[in-house]
Amino acid sequence: MLTGVGLRDRTKPIGKRMEGVAHPHRVAILYLLAHENFPMHEIAETIDLPLNLVSHHLAILVKTGWIRKKKTGKTVRYMLKARTFRDLGTFFLNTPFGKENFPS
Repeated sequence: MLTGVGLRDRTKPIGKRMEGVAHPHRVAILYLLAHENFPMHEIAETIDLPLNLVSHHLAILVKTGWIRKKKTGKTVRYMLKARTFRDLGTFFLNTPFGKENFPS
């Protein structure tokens, strides 16, 4: 078990990542992107939000490492970054709670 500086050093990047999902609209966007990759306008239509607000939330999700964007022609599609989810899961799975409740 980590303590002190080691614990703070280990949790700081995860804490920053978690700030990225500290809003229900961003959680909704992640949920959509877990089903398929979407361009911004389709995300806005699906969750019924204005484009400028969706753009704001997408920028935060990109900045905090939850999603990435890929441009194909004139279309920019957003997709999840699997590694972020894997890293978060690993962080908690490597604890007694994780090992007890999610045995490998």
